[in-house]
Amino acid sequence: MDRGILSILIVITLLLAFSIASITPKVEYTPTMVYKYRFNIDYDGNTCTLIRFESQEPGISWVILPSYTNWTISVSNGTIIEGVFKPLPDGNPFWGNYTFRFESNGRIFSMLIAYAIPLYTFIIEPNGFFLSPLIGFDRRARGSATIYMDGRISIGTAFYLSESLNVMRTVNPRRVSAEDDKTMIEFDAISVSRIGFTFSRKGSPDTVSLVDPPFRMDIPSRYIDIGRHIMELYRDAYRILSNMLCIEFDSIVEVKLFVPTLQQFQEGVAGFVPISPGDLQSINLNLFNLRYTSGTMELVALHELVHHFIKSIGISIDKLWIHEGLAEYISIKLASMLGYEDAAYARYNQHMQTLQSIRSRSLNFIQGWSFVNKPADIRLLYAASFYIFHYIGEKYGGLEFYGRVFDIIRAMDGVKEDSILATSIGVVLGDISIGLSEFRRFGLTVVDTISLSATLSYLREATKSIPELLISKSILEALLRQVEELYARGLYTSAESLLGLYQQLVKLPYTLTVSIYAILAILALVGLSLKKRVEEYYS
Repeated sequence: MDRGILSILIVITLLLAFSIASITPKVEYTPTMVYKYRFNIDYDGNTCTLIRFESQEPGISWVILPSYTNWTISVSNGTIIEGVFKPLPDGNPFWGNYTFRFESNGRIFSMLIAYAIPLYTFIIEPNGFFLSPLIGFDRRARGSATIYMDGRISIGTAFYLSESLNVMRTVNPRRVSAEDDKTMIEFDAISVSRIGFTFSRKGSPDTVSLVDPPFRMDIPSRYIDIGRHIMELYRDAYRILSNMLCIEFDSIVEVKLFVPTLQQFQEGVAGFVPISPGDLQSINLNLFNLRYTSGTMELVALHELVHHFIKSIGISIDKLWIHEGLAEYISIKLASMLGYEDAAYARYNQHMQTLQSIRSRSLNFIQGWSFVNKPADIRLLYAASFYIFHYIGEKYGGLEFYGRVFDIIRAMDGVKEDSILATSIGVVLGDISIGLSEFRRFGLTVVDTISLSATLSYLREATKSIPELLISKSILEALLRQVEELYARGLYTSAESLLGLYQQLVKLPYTLTVSIYAILAILALVGLSLKKRVEEYYS
């Protein structure tokens, strides 16, 4: 359910347009420069990038290259007089600008840049997703891109992820051909952009089973190292959470990697747990998390694991803001404990920056978040939900504090509405009013369970004073039992509504009794009238 992390890819890619413009050398227009990109992708998705640059005249040019992996340059014709690789002005950690001055020595200048990235193209048969490394080059040059992929594939949707913020444009490849169990796809290359497409390939992956109770992964063998790492992470996280919450899973939790659909990619779905009626299922982790800074995949994996613990406590999956807020807070704390401080801090900062867009101090909009009602800015919902639990947690004791709160929740038969959680927090703090006020601090609507309890006690005594001979007493007692049952189940909102009706009726027991007798008399008269008509009809 964590969508915010994956969307960073689009933002980082598209912001490059602004940074590149500021470092582009100012030289005369030269129409004879060409950048030819070639991506060789083997059966497992290992991707080798080759960039051939050619120019008929000497000059200066530039190209965007990765800063997170090594690359090589070989010149077949001409000489590179000077070359400088600099970080981009926006501080992007993945890419830099290589600017070079070259001579052609009377012939066409030609050089080849090469770098390889393991498992860069994601494949879990029959699904696959190719998203190129960043294609960025001197805008005066022409560009082309050719993808050679092992195996025969069927192209789904192809697109350019262009420099315009958050813009994806679908495109038809210039050419698609297959020969000798290899597929070739050709595109025009646009600077600064990425080329992407979904694809399918027949067959199913060779899988390996990893089992470390209560977790199991059936994982493609090409991703075995990733799977082992996730299982080790879950082993450590499970030990911490089960000790803190006194919970052990009684069934195996399936953990899966997945290749996103185009829609999931656009929506930024980093991971999810499918929901069946009243329950959670397998943990699904998007392979695109591997494209980001260290700790991103781990943070997403922890977030999805926490959902299972929260559900085990008894918090309804319908309370989305509670589930997502707690999952964010606990996973960020866990990530810091397990050695992923940088990823945790980055996620925290992302939430804080998102919240700066809110003018109002009230965060009550999160209470309307449901599977049916999904507001457009999902990042704001995650940030606001996280911040409430972060504020309360850091104020009163962090994970240990929430462990005590969860003990109270289990004793109260779970959380079906927000007021139960606020009340549970108050119980741990020794004063229910504090828990209620902490929620109200953020503009949240919660039932005053203190007043509700006091009113119930008063009305129990008031009901006892009603004379036994009044028929209204048995009716009021039955109604009061319903209110008490709702209260005991933690359905405070329903209990409060029904109690309002009860309060009106209990003030007028004699009037209610007379009304009941009057209704019974009317019904009796109606019955006699109908009986008489029936007898007359058949006589």
